[in-house]
Amino acid sequence: MSPALLWSFARQELVDRYAGSALGFAWAFMHPLVMLFIFVVIFGQIMAARLPGVDDAYGYSVYLVAGMLPWLAFSNTLTRAASVYVDKKGVLSKIALSLPTLPVFIVLAESLSFVIGLVFFVLVLLLLGMPLKPQLLLLPWVFLIQQILALGLGFVFAVLNVFLRDVREFAAILVQLWFWLTPIVWVPTIVPAHLYQTLGFINPMIPITTSYQAMFVGDSSPNYTQLAAVACIASVLFGLGYVFVKRMEKDVRDFL
Repeated sequence: MSPALLWSFARQELVDRYAGSALGFAWAFMHPLVMLFIFVVIFGQIMAARLPGVDDAYGYSVYLVAGMLPWLAFSNTLTRAASVYVDKKGVLSKIALSLPTLPVFIVLAESLSFVIGLVFFVLVLLLLGMPLKPQLLLLPWVFLIQQILALGLGFVFAVLNVFLRDVREFAAILVQLWFWLTPIVWVPTIVPAHLYQTLGFINPMIPITTSYQAMFVGDSSPNYTQLAAVACIASVLFGLGYVFVKRMEKDVRDFL
């Protein structure tokens, strides 16, 4: 599949998301702005929520946004990829598109949405006078790891969803549970050490999320050892998912 066709699908994905609305694609800018307003103004000023160990009044707000922005990209990629073959069956029945390549357009669309939100986030930080940390140079690589992880799982769900449509709903519920098992709203210090260590073993999004948070708030740094382990897990899942799609490609096309 050509890059131009992938970009065309990604652009259509964003257009369809806001189809029928008066503001259209402007909503892609409005959503992150509203989220930033809620987290920064409501949590930081009105509710006066504070992040343990951080004196800055906006520390918890930054902590929330730093975890939420990438999580939205990850969860949307996973849930959208889970139904991509069923959603695009009309196109697949007419054009011999590569099944393993097709979900990439979802990654592109969600990456664009993430970049838009990230730009607003950084601008708000600068307006608040908060310094940008050098660890931000690691951000593109952490984002790449999480999207590879989402796509690898998405491959498996996408194939299974062709034969059992309940898989899409299962993926949506899984993402909801996964969110609350990841330190985005809560902080690791409120969880007993042994329980948090167990969560760290079974939840690859914990090292990813805490890495984003370390890039923006506090004096900590990302745990590079854990990130390397998650990168290996994501690569293995992506490889297994790719092989699974290739092996099932004929059956998927016949069933669709």
